[in-house]
Amino acid sequence: MFSKLFVLSPRGDTIVLRDYRHDLPDGVAEMFYKEVKKWQDTHDTPPPPAINCNGVQFVYIRRNSLYIVCATKFNISPACGIELLTRVSNLFKDYCGVFNEESIRLNFVLIYELLDEVLDFGYPQVTSTETLKSYVHNSPVETVFGPTESVFLGGRRTLPSTAANKPIAISLDNMKSQKNEVFVDLLERLTAVVAANGNVIQAHLDGCIQMKSFLAGSPEIKFALNEDLVVGPDAAHRSRSNVVLDDCKFHECVNLAEFEHDKVLHITPPDGEFLAMTYRLSGDFAHSIPLRVYGTVEQVVDSPKMVRVVAHIQCSVPPKTAATNIVMRIPVPKTTISATCDNVGAGQMTEFKQSEKLFIWRIKKLEGGSELMCRIKLLQSEVTKATKKEINAINLDFEIPMFICSGLQIRFLRVFENNRSYSPFRWVRYITHSDSCVFRL
Repeated sequence: MFSKLFVLSPRGDTIVLRDYRHDLPDGVAEMFYKEVKKWQDTHDTPPPPAINCNGVQFVYIRRNSLYIVCATKFNISPACGIELLTRVSNLFKDYCGVFNEESIRLNFVLIYELLDEVLDFGYPQVTSTETLKSYVHNSPVETVFGPTESVFLGGRRTLPSTAANKPIAISLDNMKSQKNEVFVDLLERLTAVVAANGNVIQAHLDGCIQMKSFLAGSPEIKFALNEDLVVGPDAAHRSRSNVVLDDCKFHECVNLAEFEHDKVLHITPPDGEFLAMTYRLSGDFAHSIPLRVYGTVEQVVDSPKMVRVVAHIQCSVPPKTAATNIVMRIPVPKTTISATCDNVGAGQMTEFKQSEKLFIWRIKKLEGGSELMCRIKLLQSEVTKATKKEINAINLDFEIPMFICSGLQIRFLRVFENNRSYSPFRWVRYITHSDSCVFRL
C-alpha cells in the first residue's frame, strides 16, 4: 500500500501531490529530493530506485527529467512500486499526449482524476487506459507541439517526431474533425562490446514494435513482417534466413493465426500506447555495429607530460541514412590537467569534464559511409606507467533514424473497419538507439 504519490520537477518543485492515507508527515517530498541530491553529490552513480530515509520508503522513476515518486511507511516491494509508477506515467502520456512539466500543469484536474481512479486508499486498482476511459470525464488540454502537417522531403511523406504526442481522449466537439491515424514505431536498442582489434566480443539487441492508434470505431490493423523471418536460436535457420530473432513476445490484442506461415499480425488496438511485439537478438545479425570507433594513445616526444589520443569514428549505414546525436565519452587519466582538440569541424563540439575525468566529443550528424577523426592532447601533472592504461575504452551513444540493425521490416500495414469507408493515415518509423556500446583501446 502507498501513502503518497507525487511528481517533482528537476528543481525539486512539487508539481503533483496526492495523499491517500495521511499517515506520513508533511515535507516528505522535500525529504526525498534532499536525499537524492545528497547521493548525487557524494556518488558517481545514480541513486537507487528505492530509498529509505527516516523510516519512510521511497520508490521512484524518472521520465523526461521529472521524478515520479511513491512514499510509504510499510515495507513494500520496490518492483511493485516501479511497475505502478511506470503504468501511471504511461497513463499520463496516453491522456495528456506527452509527459512533461507543461502538460501536467495544463491538465491538473485530469491528472488528479486519474490518480483517484488508479489508487484507492493507497491500494492499486485499475491502470488500463482503455478501462479508465469510461470513468474519466475531464477532457485533456493539448500542449503546443508545433506543426503536424505532412512534410514532403525527397518524395517521402514524413511527420515530425512529436506528431504522436497527442492525447487519446478526444472531446466530442473535436471528434468529427479528428484525423484517423495510426503510428507504428519499430525501435531497437543496441548493446555491444568491441575489442581493440575490431572483433565484436558481445552484441545484443532489444527491439519492440510500439503502436499508438487514433482510429475511430473498432478497426482491425493488419501488418506483415519479413517473409524470411525465423524465431529461434537454431543455427541451421540462421544460415537460411536473413532475419532471425532469438525470441519474441506479443501483446494480448495480437492475433497470431497467420504469423507462423505468412508472418502477418492481426491487431485490434486498445486505447493508448502499447507494445505490439517485443523481441531479442544476440550474436551475429544484419548490421551488428553500425558505428565503429578506433583509437590510439601515444606519448608526445617533445613534451614528456603530454599524451595524444587519436579517435576515429566510421559510419557503415547506407549513404542515404545518417547517425545523429552522437556522443563519444573518452576516459582520461586522473592526473590530467587539461584537454584540447584543435581539429573539430562544423556540427561538432568537444568538452572536458575535469571532475569526472572525461573528454566528450559530440557530433550532430554523421552521414552513412563517412568517417571523422579527433586529435586530443592531454596535459598531465605527472606521467606514470598506468597513464595509458587509464584510457582503456570509449563509450558511444547514438541514434539512427530509418535504420534497423536486425533487418526487421514492415512489408505492409492495412486497416479494416466493417461498414466504414475511410482511408486512415499510417505512419511507420524505424529508429536504432545505442544502449551501451563500448570500444576498447
